[in-house]
Amino acid sequence: MQETPSHADDRKQVAVSAFWVALGTLTSRGLGFLRDMTMVHFFSATQTDAFFVAFRLPNLFRRLFGEGAMTVSFIPVFTDFIKSDDKKGARELAGAVFTLLFIVLSVITVVGTFGATPIINFLSSGEGFTSVPGKMALTIHQTRILFCYIMLVSIYAFFMGILNTFRVFWLPAVAPALWNLSMIIGMVFFRNYFHLPSDILAWSAVIGGVLQAVILIPPLYKRHFIPQFQKWWGNPAVNRVLKAMGPSILGLSVMQLAVLINTYFASRLEEGSNSWLFLADRMLELPLSIFAVSVGTAALPMLASLWSKGDKEGMSEASLHALKLSLFMAVPCAVGIFCLSHPIVHTLFEHGKFGAHPAEMTASILKIYGFNVIFATGVRVLAPSFYAMKNTWLPALSASLALSCHVVIASLLTKKFGVVGLATSSVLSGGINFSILLFAYQKMIMPLNFKKLVGPVGKFFIASLALAAVSTLHHTTEMAFGDSKPGRVASLVLIIGLGAIAYFLVAWILKTTELTETLGVFQKKIKSRLAK
Repeated sequence: MQETPSHADDRKQVAVSAFWVALGTLTSRGLGFLRDMTMVHFFSATQTDAFFVAFRLPNLFRRLFGEGAMTVSFIPVFTDFIKSDDKKGARELAGAVFTLLFIVLSVITVVGTFGATPIINFLSSGEGFTSVPGKMALTIHQTRILFCYIMLVSIYAFFMGILNTFRVFWLPAVAPALWNLSMIIGMVFFRNYFHLPSDILAWSAVIGGVLQAVILIPPLYKRHFIPQFQKWWGNPAVNRVLKAMGPSILGLSVMQLAVLINTYFASRLEEGSNSWLFLADRMLELPLSIFAVSVGTAALPMLASLWSKGDKEGMSEASLHALKLSLFMAVPCAVGIFCLSHPIVHTLFEHGKFGAHPAEMTASILKIYGFNVIFATGVRVLAPSFYAMKNTWLPALSASLALSCHVVIASLLTKKFGVVGLATSSVLSGGINFSILLFAYQKMIMPLNFKKLVGPVGKFFIASLALAAVSTLHHTTEMAFGDSKPGRVASLVLIIGLGAIAYFLVAWILKTTELTETLGVFQKKIKSRLAK
């Protein structure tokens, strides 16, 4: 398959855009780690379990209606208007969809606020919750507060979708840092101002939701695209969005149901299981957000543009490149997490009210979750290809089948292995989802050139062996720096840094295209900026 210059430019644009998304996300996720460290330091397992479970439903609807079904269904249609230079139609579509989104989320917020009791009673009816005095009441109380967050964070995600279409990536990616800052400042300085100190967790989340939405208003105003309330019924473009949204909601609902299923199973295990799962999942989101979500976010507008032109060949090349670019970072991350999960968790979280046993359990979960980086990366890169062609039912079907497998596997493994078995089931179902999407891409869009995929991925694994070898030196460096908190942090940073250097060095020796190409793009960018 001969690559045209325009296809090569598209590939470079994805790499550059993904870099800005990753940079903004890294800032936010770094503060996210500090937020979680602060939380487990000041609050007990009962309080953190209550908050994490209360946060599940708002987070589910945020991913469903904010950055999920509405956004992936809206962007391809919105892109069509922008590409045809119909800004009036684009503004009408944005306003109509925003109005519909506001109405739906208002209803959900009211229903969730008043219906919190039966919802939480169903989700957390296990002994890990009911046997602890006051834990259920605290969870229901915080759920009612956090349902306000759904509206705020979904508006932020909708704004982000509009800006991403205009290739504005950094500010939307870094905006969640304000949410994390709100949480950190609240916990450190204002927790004792509340009758229930843990209430600061919920109220800080709501304040953070306001901040991260408001910061996106100036760039929208600059482009004259602040959505206005207007009639949404009878708009053909809105009907196209809604038609694509149905299967998309089903697919994303299935993916989010996996989170609720984990909550259901974890509530039947020992106290703290929900917190351990949440913390491991949050640590996994750092690498996923930096490369998988970054590449997927940057690629979707470009894939939608290629599909609207009927350029299947260009779309296939772009998808393959995005997959390789993501796996270039996913493979070493999976290996690194497997090798260093215990020192990572013990260094970050073992302090205050978070003791050795919670740290050990969280590390055991993270070690298994590490493998899911590869599968989740594949899913988050392949799914936008289907969204770009306005096919939202295939990812829905794939996620449904994977969820069905998860329920069966989890029910079997949790009986024998507890929360570790639950994590293992999540990884296996992620592999099933990725495999289905990969097979469907071959049949429905265009065959991917596996010869161009297998070779590079093989190089990624070979280079990762160097990283694994360096990780074996962790105990030596920890002894050298001492067992104090600063010593453990210094030891971990040194090992991660040396491991990264070893990986990139071997990748460079193996002439890995993803490394040399990306470095070349940014070298040209720097030279261009200096020339100006």
